[in-house]
Amino acid sequence: MKITCILKAVILMAVVLASLSYGEQVDVNKASAPQVASLTDQLKAIEDEVNPAAWNIRGGCVTLSRVKRIKFLDDQTALMSMRNRNPDRKKIILKLRGECPGIKRNGYIHRTSGLRLCAGFDRFVVMGSSGYSCRIESLEPYVNIEEPKLGEKLD
Repeated sequence: MKITCILKAVILMAVVLASLSYGEQVDVNKASAPQVASLTDQLKAIEDEVNPAAWNIRGGCVTLSRVKRIKFLDDQTALMSMRNRNPDRKKIILKLRGECPGIKRNGYIHRTSGLRLCAGFDRFVVMGSSGYSCRIESLEPYVNIEEPKLGEKLD
């Protein structure tokens, strides 16, 4: 399963910050020392736990009726809030194939071929005089990484 580079960078940064701020010094020469997983192993474990079906992403598509809101963070990336029966309010990262100038500032109209929003097929058209049309590259689960609270034991 593919997680966007941005998500991996955020996860890696959170893990490094947590280990720098709260990490214990581990003597690897002691037989009783706990085994600490490498950052690569930790990222792989998180990647394995993220299942797109839990976010209702099937075949790179989401049902439009489940989309509550699409907010562009920049001219290439949007955060989609989903309607869920669960209280956890899952979100999806929508990535466009390239930068779509003005989409965040001017707004958009989405062009779909049915009742689903699909990566690789559907597009967004920038409102206003530019009329840029940008294809969706990917729809990925969004995982919010929280920093540990100060003074909190991580054991």
